[in-house]
Amino acid sequence: MAEDEVVRDFKKQLSRGHEVSRQRALLPSRSSSFPDLRGELLFPEIGRAGDIAQPGGFRREHVLRQAPNSAAERPLLSSLLDPRLQSYFSKMELESEVSAPATGASNLSTILVILKSTIGGTLIIIPGAFSRTGLLLAPLVLLFVGGVEIYCMVLLVKCVRKLGGGSYGDIARTSMGAFGTWAVDLSILLSQTGFVCAEMLYVAKNCSRALASFGLRSAFTSETGILMLQLLVVIPMSWIRKLQYFQVSNIIANTTVLLALVFLLGYSFSGLVAHGPGVGVEATGPNWMIFAGTVVFSFECINFVIPMYDAHEKKDTFAPILVITLLGVCALFIIFGGVNYAYYGENTHPVITSNLPEGSQVGRVIPFAFALASLFNVPLFLFPAAIYLEAQCFSNVPKSRARTWMINGMRTALILSCAFVAYLGKDKIDAFIALIGSVCCVPLAFIFPVICHLKVCQPNQQTLAIHAAVLLLGMVLFVYTSFSAVKQLAALGEAQSD
Repeated sequence: MAEDEVVRDFKKQLSRGHEVSRQRALLPSRSSSFPDLRGELLFPEIGRAGDIAQPGGFRREHVLRQAPNSAAERPLLSSLLDPRLQSYFSKMELESEVSAPATGASNLSTILVILKSTIGGTLIIIPGAFSRTGLLLAPLVLLFVGGVEIYCMVLLVKCVRKLGGGSYGDIARTSMGAFGTWAVDLSILLSQTGFVCAEMLYVAKNCSRALASFGLRSAFTSETGILMLQLLVVIPMSWIRKLQYFQVSNIIANTTVLLALVFLLGYSFSGLVAHGPGVGVEATGPNWMIFAGTVVFSFECINFVIPMYDAHEKKDTFAPILVITLLGVCALFIIFGGVNYAYYGENTHPVITSNLPEGSQVGRVIPFAFALASLFNVPLFLFPAAIYLEAQCFSNVPKSRARTWMINGMRTALILSCAFVAYLGKDKIDAFIALIGSVCCVPLAFIFPVICHLKVCQPNQQTLAIHAAVLLLGMVLFVYTSFSAVKQLAALGEAQSD
């Protein structure tokens, strides 16, 4: 029992490490007549002398010295989880254990985390978006919108360096007051629930397709039926309080998606080489504004920029690594979307797995693999939104069984709400994803970083002109792309009612 208490105390200390370091940076420097225990590094694997001069410090130091392996030296949650879920909501934690990323990450580790956070199941809708935007126009839109998003991420890094630390919400508070923190938190809440809606829709479409390949067609195996049936799995999983329990499911989801994407690209490329391009491939299309919203959704990874910067060992190399890696991701999106659209042509479906031959082994395995990965991602992506709402609603409620079930009820209601929203957008997934990107992700990715940089770094006149252009782009995407997406969804509803 005593050892459990020590380990638990140590884990809590690790999870608070990021916040403590930020507060220390704001403290005035000590007089030179007093030794600075924070600067005296006793052992690299143990920490500094100032860490021991804390309640329970000698016990924690003893645990680290006697640890039989290196597990006790690392944060509780490994970097295998999506970094968007690791750091930002740790300050809002109630009963969950959310640890800050491990410090001292190498260049390669940072690159791998960036790739893992941007390359996922959303790629299966990119070829369909290419078919409505054009083989020439779609890459241009993707590069332009993605490039502006990368630029805004670099602005956020500059704000962190100027202030000496802090989260996205802290920077927003410095720039816009209490409203800034509220706006950032609300936007992250909306974006996370938007990701949940999208993943639930991926489950429904892919699983229904896979079951149809086996000849199973009924109301239960339809997209609507699968959308409802998955609730039997994701609702209990959403009640999980500790993020560490998602490690295994997240590894399965990441590995499955990666292998399936490689296979899809190889399948289309080999078909393109053997049979040539499909019929009806066009250079430009009418839906480029909708595609812009899809790109924003696909590249919405600004939440992890600050945690990864804090964890990166060589701070000066972080921004170049971020830019180069994300440009490589843009190239991958263009290759994946272009190759698949060129092969299937005008027959490219909104979800590319639907283009696989029905009844074949490929048409059965690949859609089911994506459905399984998305199913595991639903409760994982819900986690930050649930933690935020719990902090707002139950922080003053004493711990009890009733409180636990109140939280479970809130998480269940959140999942049901996401399922209902996903149902509304299931027949027009491209417009649905674009709406999530423009409404939920544009403020985080375009508007807030520019405002923060204007207030914190006070740039010159030339930079101000660039910022004004980015703000204008953000407003256009927020208003016009949202309007276009809603218009398409409304037109579909009218057509179905007729």
